[in-house]
Amino acid sequence: MSKKNDAAGVTKKRVRRDRKEDILREAIKLFGEHGSQGATLAMIAEAVDLTEPGVLHYFPRKVHLLQGVLEYRDQKDVEKYALLMASEKKDVAEFFEILTGVYAEDEKSPELIQLFIVLVGESIHSEHPSHDFFVERYRRVREVYVQQLSALSEAKIRPDVDLNELATLIMAVIDGLQIQWLLDPEKVNLSATFNLFSKIIVGYLQ
Repeated sequence: MSKKNDAAGVTKKRVRRDRKEDILREAIKLFGEHGSQGATLAMIAEAVDLTEPGVLHYFPRKVHLLQGVLEYRDQKDVEKYALLMASEKKDVAEFFEILTGVYAEDEKSPELIQLFIVLVGESIHSEHPSHDFFVERYRRVREVYVQQLSALSEAKIRPDVDLNELATLIMAVIDGLQIQWLLDPEKVNLSATFNLFSKIIVGYLQ
């Protein structure tokens, strides 16, 4: 009896996970087509054959859905990045080349970048529902970068460089570039400018 209950529990969790992923994928499509304000819960619910209360069962408020979309995108970026980093032994220049490629892919989804920047700005206030999410998000991404940089550090990165500070600098540069690119895409080339930064920083690090 307990084995049946365990199996049923596993199946239920898998269905819930798959349903959440379906909602996130459709939300990404609709945010891309209509923006985060234009894409309503009703539209997302219809796309996944649920009612609005059905969507709210998985994401209690729209802000939680927006966070979920960003987390889903981050997860895919990290998976892609980790796969590229693990494919063979990398040096510092290749580390930055891979980052440039990942950010160039993100450039194809300006609506998601805008969603990210807007939510980050709003979440500066500690009372905002997304505040803790973004604090944890930045810590998590920083840790990923530090881990990868640590693997490269032996005889490849000058020993006086603090890797946590370097990871923070990388994130600060890309966030600032994304803001300028969203404001003035005709004058700001996001991936080319990040590539220039990468070449400058690689020269300093070695």
